[in-house]
Amino acid sequence: MKPTARLRQRRGMAFWLIAGLGLWLGAATPSMAHPHAWIDMIIVLQTNPDGKVDAIDQTWVIDPTYSRYLYDDAMEQFEGNTPDEKLANLGAEILENLAEYHWYTEVHADDQSITVQPEGESRLFQENRQIHFQFRLLLDVAVDPRTSRLRYAIYDPTYFIEVLHDPATPPRFESDAGNCRLEIRRPRPDPVIVAKALALDFNQTGDADLGHHFAETVTAYCD
Repeated sequence: MKPTARLRQRRGMAFWLIAGLGLWLGAATPSMAHPHAWIDMIIVLQTNPDGKVDAIDQTWVIDPTYSRYLYDDAMEQFEGNTPDEKLANLGAEILENLAEYHWYTEVHADDQSITVQPEGESRLFQENRQIHFQFRLLLDVAVDPRTSRLRYAIYDPTYFIEVLHDPATPPRFESDAGNCRLEIRRPRPDPVIVAKALALDFNQTGDADLGHHFAETVTAYCD
């Protein structure tokens, strides 16, 4: 995960995620500059028997400080007889409310935008003092990466949360997709955009596409 120096003060991580960054809770002293939380993600592309990509499995690993606050909020705010039940209820609400933001996920086949929808239930759990959020998104149209240029980007549009691939676990295909590989293109935001993000206070929201400038883009290349 990210260095301790990157950790920021809390204003309700649970509620930023639940409401798609639309609500916040608490009264901590504001911290300057975006982002305020960090997610390392593990991505697995699922393929059908024809070798077409039809789903994306995502695991979000949330930074330690915000994991602690997220866990505490779940224990205080959500119903359940056990911690696991409380976390499950929180995870279900996060998944539902992120629909407004398309689960932070953009998928394209060549120039065509591909719609995604969750399949099944999410899973929210704590491991090694960090919260893991797992879910699967189905592609509305299965994409053959051998005949179409498949690419995706996953990011918080407001850039309150920075979302990057876990460097130790690069994105991959779950099963054989022919001679295909996934290549990450790192963001190179304009210095003007970087300055704009640095100028945002904690309770200020960036432009609707601010996070796009800081997003990693993954493209499938097939020989």
